[in-house]
Amino acid sequence: MSENDLAIGVDVGGSSIKCALVDLRTGALASERYGIPTPAQDSVDRLLDALADAVARLPPVHAVGLAFPSVILDGTIRTAANINKAWIGRPLAAMAAARLGRPVAAINDADAAGLAELRYGAARGVPGTVLLLTLGTGIGSALFVDGRLLPNTELGHLEVDGREAEQRASGRARTEGRLSWDAWTDELNRVLAKMHTLLWPDLIVLCGGITEQPERFMGRIRCESRVCIGALRAEAGIVGAALATTLARPAGG
Repeated sequence: MSENDLAIGVDVGGSSIKCALVDLRTGALASERYGIPTPAQDSVDRLLDALADAVARLPPVHAVGLAFPSVILDGTIRTAANINKAWIGRPLAAMAAARLGRPVAAINDADAAGLAELRYGAARGVPGTVLLLTLGTGIGSALFVDGRLLPNTELGHLEVDGREAEQRASGRARTEGRLSWDAWTDELNRVLAKMHTLLWPDLIVLCGGITEQPERFMGRIRCESRVCIGALRAEAGIVGAALATTLARPAGG
């Protein structure tokens, strides 16, 4: 393995920042996975400090891919549903590159997870329309048609029977609403049915921390599309973030 086969992936979630060194040939983690709490509603500077703390134990010679819970256009933040709204309009990739002292590529977090599953995981070689949903603090989405990404879809904010999808079926909705697994799965089925009627995907891939316990809900999933758990589970965002460093010239590179 050469140094060019490695990159650092950082997945910024609403509750935690997770990072690791990734082998880009296989999608496997090439280091221990490190994590710290996300100061999601703190200042921009505080979150940049947290990013620096997260990657401090990883080699300084590798580019960083940064998966962030936001619409991102040309490295700049355009939305902030589960982070401080002071981020809107900020050039995340350039700011992070300056703070970390290494090249940084920024990508929507669900798009990162989708790219990882497409390259290495459950969506590899699947033709047609593939929808990936990350079930965590919110619901992120990544949409692919014949392997091409339609970026920044943000389908977690889709209205389902009068409420946003992520207010019904995110991991946080289950925890904060004290929903049983059966009740939460019923909500997830509502969301999947709505997305099916709009997109008619050939495959729906579920990722995020809640998918570490598929036995709790997969047997009760009801959807006309085929639904599966992502092969990379909660590591998809890290792997896809690292992969993003190869797709465009990172800021600071």
